[in-house]
Amino acid sequence: WYQRRVHGENDSNDGSERMSAATVGVTSDLPSGGLPVAGGPQQKGNLARNEKDRDVRYSNIKAAKGIADVIRTSLGPKGMDKMIQDSKGEVLITNDGATILRQMEVIHPTAKMLVEISKAQDIEAGDGTTSVVVIAGALLEAVEQLLDRGIHPSVISDGFGHALDKAKKILGTIAQPVRLDERDALITCVTTALASKVVSQNSSLLSPLAVDAVLKIIDPRTATNVDLRDIKLVKKLGGTIEDTEMVDGLVFVKNKAAHAAGGPTRIADPKIALIQFCLSAPKTDIQNSVTVKDYTAMDRILREERLYIADLVKKIVKSGANVLLIQKSILRDAVNELSLHFLAKKGIMVVTDIEREDVEFISKTIGAIPVAHIDYLTPEKLGKAKLVEEVTLGDESKLLRVTGVPQTAQTVSILVRGSNQLVLDEAERSLHDALCVVRALVKNKGLIPGGGAPEIEISQKLEEYAHGIEGAVSLCIKAYAEALEIIPYTLSENAGLNPIRIVTDLRARHKHGKKLAGVNAKKGQVVDDMLAENVMQPTLVTESALTLATEVVRMILKIDDIVISAR
Repeated sequence: WYQRRVHGENDSNDGSERMSAATVGVTSDLPSGGLPVAGGPQQKGNLARNEKDRDVRYSNIKAAKGIADVIRTSLGPKGMDKMIQDSKGEVLITNDGATILRQMEVIHPTAKMLVEISKAQDIEAGDGTTSVVVIAGALLEAVEQLLDRGIHPSVISDGFGHALDKAKKILGTIAQPVRLDERDALITCVTTALASKVVSQNSSLLSPLAVDAVLKIIDPRTATNVDLRDIKLVKKLGGTIEDTEMVDGLVFVKNKAAHAAGGPTRIADPKIALIQFCLSAPKTDIQNSVTVKDYTAMDRILREERLYIADLVKKIVKSGANVLLIQKSILRDAVNELSLHFLAKKGIMVVTDIEREDVEFISKTIGAIPVAHIDYLTPEKLGKAKLVEEVTLGDESKLLRVTGVPQTAQTVSILVRGSNQLVLDEAERSLHDALCVVRALVKNKGLIPGGGAPEIEISQKLEEYAHGIEGAVSLCIKAYAEALEIIPYTLSENAGLNPIRIVTDLRARHKHGKKLAGVNAKKGQVVDDMLAENVMQPTLVTESALTLATEVVRMILKIDDIVISAR
């Protein structure tokens, strides 16, 4: 009772003010500086400890809410973009929550937890990276009010966990099943995800591209997950986003066919060798050196180098390879002019500086096995395709394409174009989010309406459920339900609408059983069926956002002190 009285009489937004006000209240009401004589020192210590715990919690809540407020304006199709400048002076423009938070310099350890849940949402669902942080901020606001009413943090945590379990069940009643062969439904879902991006006007091109890319690398009848490493996004500056295309094979932007010795730039029905050794003369160790004093010794060294390289080329020719993809080497030059000359005379195309992280994708695409030594280069380790050619684009730039790869290769490349680096980077991020949305539908084959419809429906049902429960848990579930209204409220606010009127209208419609009603930010009004408006999203996006936001809030609630490590 004493704790509740102190906390209830002294409401303030700042934790330090609360503490001082509470102390004043205690010393003025009670004799001898505050507490009864019996057990005085112990009770004083308990009060001080409770006030410290309280201040730590309010400090954590304030820091986390600050992060949520920063990116709240980026939510929805009418959300604002953020311009981020790094230490090198490079500028980034985006409204993707995960990208914004990743670029921010966050110092407070609790605020960093919100950055982490945004990353986790990006990995799990790909979309909803802003929503998850906004929901977490609203839940923390609710926590603050519940703490002010004297409810214990453990009770709030348990109540929120109970509310989350109930919310997932309610979400299941809204979800509509979708089959992976329903291409139009998948495209509509991806278009909704791209509606808030800078490249939203190009969603009619990018959405089908993302859906077709994912469907190519999986079996729609049996797939339960998608490995997005089998889809390679290759950026090429120039052209417009409209020039973005899917390539059934490989695209090399930085690696071009060697022209030094007049080697070929186009080969049909190639036999492709992926080699991890160098076609240049071996070098001594770093500490060793070779001193040449006369011309005969120099001639002998050059002759040995020539014989060494000629022997390498003979073995390559013997294997049947006519295209060489050479991994980048940090020890010495991957090729030299002499090796390029010999290979060009044999009509073999050479592509150098293949990155180590690309080797696995290339190997899987063309069916080649990487070869680490010339003695292991055999015909069965070569990859196949129908055509390897150097292509000149409209802006006179060049790239290398490998097309007609084997049907067994469940990989695909997407060539992303953009008129400037900012647009190109944002197009790549948007395409990655689009691919993640399709992956979310593969993992959880359910669709729900967008526009805040699921959040309002869950809020309504949770409030009804809370009325049938007694005790403090009922207050916690009701506060959880009210916090979820932040999504339609923010969508309306960012679209320039009256958020209070919109949320009140949505409540009334959902109360009358219209569980698909939501706010259409583009039309600026509430509609009864968001699915009919083609505004839909994967169930996994909302389910993951609710789960991650609730978990981080419960974790913050359990923190009663911050200790700085000595190491």
